[in-house]
Amino acid sequence: MKRKIRNSCILILTSVILPVFNIPLQAQLSGDSESHRVLLPNGWSLSPAGKTLNLGDLPLNIAISPSKKLAAITNNGQSDQSIQLVDIEKEIVVDSVPIGKSWLGLAFSGNGKYLYASGGNDNIVLRYSIENNQLSILIH
Repeated sequence: MKRKIRNSCILILTSVILPVFNIPLQAQLSGDSESHRVLLPNGWSLSPAGKTLNLGDLPLNIAISPSKKLAAITNNGQSDQSIQLVDIEKEIVVDSVPIGKSWLGLAFSGNGKYLYASGGNDNIVLRYSIENNQLSILIH
């Protein structure tokens, strides 16, 4: 009796779950995403949903300014590390500054005139001023 119930449950689950995996996702079908499709070594591919923006190596953190007009993004990968400033409305990178070391810490000041970034394992916090959508390092 238990075996019959178990087999019935398995049959019901497979008849409900398997068809779900055959439904094509909208992100895979949109024309804009096709140009950004990435082929993986196993033959599968990834395609982004929505718009893409080219960033640096390993974007690790993002902070949004109080005005919601700018986003700051740290790039913490193997290549040159940097902080990129993005105009959210125009969807473009407006400035990029190299940073010797960085990590997860990233925040705008309350008035949005400054950006604070972790100096990695150097136990410092870097302070940048923001004027005309440009980052300028201040002496720390």
